[in-house]
Amino acid sequence: MRTSTDPAGRRWLVLSSATFSFFAVGLGFFSVPPLLPTLTALFGLSNLAAGVLMGAVAVPAIVLSVPLGAAVDGFPPRAAGAIGLALMAVGCALFAAAPSFGVLLLGRLVFGVGALAINLLLARLLARAFAGREAALAMGVFLAAYPAAMIVGFSTLAPLAALVGWRGEMLLLGGLALLAAPLHLAAVPAEGGSGATQAGGARLWQAVNRPLLALATAWCLYFAAFTPVITFAPAWAGRSGLLVVSIIAWVSLLAGPLAGGLIDRTGRAPAWVAGGLLGLVATLAAMATGALAPVPAMLLVGAVVAVVPTAVYSLPGRLVPAEVVGTAFGVITSFSNLGTLVGPAVAGALRDRTASWPALWAGCAGVAVLAVLAAVATRPRGVGHPPASRFM
Repeated sequence: MRTSTDPAGRRWLVLSSATFSFFAVGLGFFSVPPLLPTLTALFGLSNLAAGVLMGAVAVPAIVLSVPLGAAVDGFPPRAAGAIGLALMAVGCALFAAAPSFGVLLLGRLVFGVGALAINLLLARLLARAFAGREAALAMGVFLAAYPAAMIVGFSTLAPLAALVGWRGEMLLLGGLALLAAPLHLAAVPAEGGSGATQAGGARLWQAVNRPLLALATAWCLYFAAFTPVITFAPAWAGRSGLLVVSIIAWVSLLAGPLAGGLIDRTGRAPAWVAGGLLGLVATLAAMATGALAPVPAMLLVGAVVAVVPTAVYSLPGRLVPAEVVGTAFGVITSFSNLGTLVGPAVAGALRDRTASWPALWAGCAGVAVLAVLAAVATRPRGVGHPPASRFM
């Protein structure tokens, strides 16, 4: 019998609230590319500085993902979500008030801490609520909030900044995070922590195994190869660059839930991860050689984004015991944010040095090849929730 504190009993309500909160995370993350021309003119940013600003939200996650992941395994989820959303709002406010690049960076870092807490908490909640059934479908719907945020951000943030100023726009984004808080409190059941009494080190040891480390490595390299695309492809695509790059979001928004349903039916999430990464290698290589124009390139990247994150997020609940799923998400998130930080920064430095698009895309393709090799080593061992063979 399910109790009122069991998220599985209200799983679709939890999914709806989680998706809205994750949309707020995504809109904050994607707020930088549309504002780069304004910020570059005002603060004199180089391509390297622009890349660092884009990836700065990842810095807290590199250090804090594992301890925060372990914390959400035992901390009341309603309170954790409210704190994370409040930190996101504070980060947006700092960014809006910034008199210098340093304060811009601080705002991104604070936002990153809040976004990290929300990311880990919501992933754990959904893994619990959809344990053993419709897990990949739920993750596909949840992750669709990110491309939806990219669509909205790339199509509206620049015009909105022209109306209210970029500082006013960032305050509005902070308000969106605050708006998500009462929805989170209404949807998530009131409960205490998990009651786990394990020491942090024991919990981490239980959560980390070879398949999870392979998945984390592939996830890191995926972001190192992909994040430079959304950061610099608007300039590569020309005058309508933001609109062209938003194709990624449209494709992944529509195809992500479909991919989740297919992954649930096949039960072969690691194969989907590897196959999606192979598609990224081929697309980036074709971009490097000039064989793909921007529009078809972004269509193919969108298909990759529909498949790879959905498959990755469906796996931790199948790779580790249920009581340490939050810690497992912390491990893979730490790795992914390392890729998010390093990828655009290195790509920006390369652009500053060579100004060569083929060199940039070829380098990203090489990183994606390494991601494929890591993904091949990811195989569930049946220690977590078993994959569902059909919808229940």
